[in-house]
Amino acid sequence: MVGIIFLAAMILLGYYTIIMSRKFLEPPTAYYMTVVFPTIEGLEAANKVKINGVDAGRVEEMGLRGHQVLVKLKMYTRFTMYDNFSIKIKSDSLLGKKFVAISPGSPYDRNGIAQGVITERENLPGRYEDVMGAVSEIIDDNRENIYASIRNMREITEKLNAGKGTFGKLINDDKVHGQTESLVKELRETIEDAREQAPITSFIRAALTAF
Repeated sequence: MVGIIFLAAMILLGYYTIIMSRKFLEPPTAYYMTVVFPTIEGLEAANKVKINGVDAGRVEEMGLRGHQVLVKLKMYTRFTMYDNFSIKIKSDSLLGKKFVAISPGSPYDRNGIAQGVITERENLPGRYEDVMGAVSEIIDDNRENIYASIRNMREITEKLNAGKGTFGKLINDDKVHGQTESLVKELRETIEDAREQAPITSFIRAALTAF
C-alpha cells in the first residue's frame, strides 16, 4: 500500500510539474489572437511569439483553413497595433527554431500619415519569411545575369591564360616581365640617388634662404 501511494503521488507530482506548471506560470491576463499564414513550415506549438524582439507569448495551436494555415497565439502582453503592423514567421538563425515576430507598427508612417488603431485580434494576415527561400528566389530571378557573368569571367580567364590583352601579356610574356623588373630596378636606384642627394639639396636651400 505504501508503495502504491508513493507511486501515485509521484505520478500526480510529475503531472502537475511537467504538464500543468506552464498553465500555473501563465499570467491571468493572457489572451488569444489568431493569424492566417500562407505556410508555416518549421513552426511548432509552444514556439515563441515576440513583439519587437521581446518575448510576449507562444504558439498555442495550428490548423488548416482552406489552402492557408490558421495559427492561434497565446499572448501575455497587451499592446496597441496600427494599420502598418506586420506579423511574420522568422528564424533565430539558419538552423534555429521558428518564431512569430510581431511589429505593432507606429501611429504615423514614413510620410507622416496617421495610422488607425487595429482593435481586432482575429484572422490577422501574416507572412512567412524564409531567408534561404528569398535567396533562391533572387537567384531564380537573376539566373540569366548570373550565367552571363560566369561566361564573361571564363572568357577573361581564357584570354589571360592565352596572353591576350595588356594584362595577359604582363602575366605570360617573359620579355615584358623582364622589362618590368628593369623598370622597378631603375626606379629604386633613382629613389636611392634622391635620398643621398637630399642633405646637399637641403643645405643649398638653407643657404639660399639665408641670403
